[in-house]
Amino acid sequence: MGAQNTSPLILAFETSGETGGVALYRGRLLGEVLLSGSITYSRRLLPAVEFLLRNLGLELAAVEVLAVSLGPGSFTGLRIGLATVKGLALSLGKPVVAVETPAALAALVPESPYPICPVLDARRGEVFAALYRFDQDGLRSLLSPTVLTPEALCARLSGPTVFLGEGLRLYGEFFRKRLGKNYLEAPGHLREGRASGVAYLAEKKALSGEFADPATLVPFYLRATEAERNRGFSGV
Repeated sequence: MGAQNTSPLILAFETSGETGGVALYRGRLLGEVLLSGSITYSRRLLPAVEFLLRNLGLELAAVEVLAVSLGPGSFTGLRIGLATVKGLALSLGKPVVAVETPAALAALVPESPYPICPVLDARRGEVFAALYRFDQDGLRSLLSPTVLTPEALCARLSGPTVFLGEGLRLYGEFFRKRLGKNYLEAPGHLREGRASGVAYLAEKKALSGEFADPATLVPFYLRATEAERNRGFSGV
């Protein structure tokens, strides 16, 4: 018989963009519900969790770790995801793992021999972007999540780079023309947010004890929300 699986059962949430969902993971992906479209996550997340658990023959109480995509991304989506996870953590008494959204995106293409560049629309002609590479130790950060113009991002890149993220809906053609043969796109089914990417990285954190305090956990915005700007706060 093989070694006993010591990986925890993880319920992961991705709500940072228009495409996201929920996933159950224990050493491998057990099931995932992919959600996309303009309907708010507040109406779809818990029904998706119920559907997933029911079809896997599991109870919510069996979940051992809750994981959430922390941002940057949609202000509204991030707040909904975090509020859902905080509520479940309180009611179930389960630990929480937080994963930065760009890292969760990069985790979708672990076999890439090239640097991976997740790109999200930051509005006002800018993008949220980061740069990663997989090596023998796993996912390694080459450029921490930041906000910059598409032109400035291109200036930071050299050589073939794999792009993914919802920001390509707006800027994919720009990157293709600017970078030429160095612009590579992740496959369509792995190009936008998935809870399985969050779960994959959350497992590594959970096994090493990297848990977050739900009471103090806040979205990773990178810059002020519209409401904060209206109150005179302009920090990133």
